[in-house]
Amino acid sequence: MDKKLKTYIEYISAESEKPTPELIEYHEKMTAQFQHERLIHLIVTLFFALFMIIFFIAFGALEIFLPLDDWGVLIASGVGAIDAILLIVTLFYVRHYYKLENGVQELEEITRKLYKRD
Repeated sequence: MDKKLKTYIEYISAESEKPTPELIEYHEKMTAQFQHERLIHLIVTLFFALFMIIFFIAFGALEIFLPLDDWGVLIASGVGAIDAILLIVTLFYVRHYYKLENGVQELEEITRKLYKRD
């Protein structure tokens, strides 16, 4: 998605010097698609962050309340491993969402340029 957005921004920036009604219509459709993609990634990012927080709280609760026998350590370390995986995935989703957000904001600036509303 990052490559697609970057390629489209390069294309529309070059074409925005001579806007036509067809170009403006195409740009509005593409901007709407990228905004939809941004919304979906925001929802996914928030869910991953929510699950990461839930597993973090569960890990803390297990460390406090679970006895330190073999099963307790195994369960707590499993929950901790899942939490670590969710943390890494959440960080990558935040990075991806950040790029999408900035790209869509750049598209909105190009939209103003197409309508000559600098």
